[in-house]
Amino acid sequence: MPFHSISQAVRKVYYGWWIVLASSVICMLGYGMGIYSFGIFFKPMMNEFGWSRAMTAGAFSMRNIEGGITSPLVGWAVDKYGPRPVIFIGAIILGAGFMLMFFVNSLLNLYLIYGIMISIGMSTTLYLPNMTALSHWFVRKISRALALLSVGAGVGGFICAPLAAMLIIHIGWRYSFVLIGLTIWVVGIPLSLLIRRRPEDMGLLPDGDPPIGLSNMEAVSISKEEAPADESGGDWTLKMALTSKVYWLLVSSFFLSGMAHSVVTVHAVPALTDFGISAESAAFALGFMVLISIVGRLSFGWLGDYIQKRYLFVGVYLFQAAGIFVLMNVGSMASVYLFTVLFGIGFGGGVPLRPALRAEYFGRSSFAKIGGFMSPITVIGSAFLTGPEPTTTSSPPWLCCKFWLQ
Repeated sequence: MPFHSISQAVRKVYYGWWIVLASSVICMLGYGMGIYSFGIFFKPMMNEFGWSRAMTAGAFSMRNIEGGITSPLVGWAVDKYGPRPVIFIGAIILGAGFMLMFFVNSLLNLYLIYGIMISIGMSTTLYLPNMTALSHWFVRKISRALALLSVGAGVGGFICAPLAAMLIIHIGWRYSFVLIGLTIWVVGIPLSLLIRRRPEDMGLLPDGDPPIGLSNMEAVSISKEEAPADESGGDWTLKMALTSKVYWLLVSSFFLSGMAHSVVTVHAVPALTDFGISAESAAFALGFMVLISIVGRLSFGWLGDYIQKRYLFVGVYLFQAAGIFVLMNVGSMASVYLFTVLFGIGFGGGVPLRPALRAEYFGRSSFAKIGGFMSPITVIGSAFLTGPEPTTTSSPPWLCCKFWLQ
């Protein structure tokens, strides 16, 4: 195909989908290396420094707490300055944080670099600013766009966790962190420049709708009328959201879902290795769970544009609950993989539905601020549950779900 034909084909694609692609790759790197690979670095660092499991997991808990504290500020910055400068600065901080992990020689260093610096980089680079951008570029197709964005994180979990395990074996955990940081700089920073604040700034309309015979405002109005019913009745301010019942109902449900996901993400790999499974196999199981989550992200994200999202959440939470029950009673690798399928589909389906539901209820003008103020509450459970240490040195996998009750 001639170059000019390829160029014309590229220009015909609605620019919002290029933003989806760029955001998805950024989230693939950030979540894949920053979240899903943490459990892979867990034991090598524990063994080198003699730290306990609780001491090491405390860095992950601190990352959750710090992320919750800074999210309102990040939301304010995104709504005020747009997502592109926030993501650009965040990618610089995130890459530098990973490279500085090379110099960790104490628990304080770990907490300062991973718990604070990398956390700030992730908060300013990943879901909140990218989802805010998509909430401006899509209305009728918002669930599908967010589903494709979230696929990046799912692919990152499947690729990055086993890749991190392989890197640690061949070059050690310190140089692995340096390579991760350089990759984020080389890939993430250029991609951040592709993000645009809203389609109107480029003479476009949400969802790629053509303004045929209509003014821009009329076309946007029609686009919104064709979207699923918006129970908010328009864009809400942060104050309106904070004083509404629906806001606190959503926060409570997101809190419970995030609580379960954080425990599994941090403690599943160490617990499985305690059970006698190799680090590579345990990492693959975790990566497979994230890969399976793509099924939930795409299917529930697609359904979210046609079925009321609040009803879909019932299915999402039933899948997660069934998965946790299986993990608590695991007795073989077959049951481990059953868990990965059930829990993966459940938590994956909730990823695009949460911001889509938030946009549907509260609109897009204060999307980032409202989302930012949800985070401090939703991270409390995950921070609390990722820290405690099992009471035995040979803990079965189900203990990662039950030891915090002791």
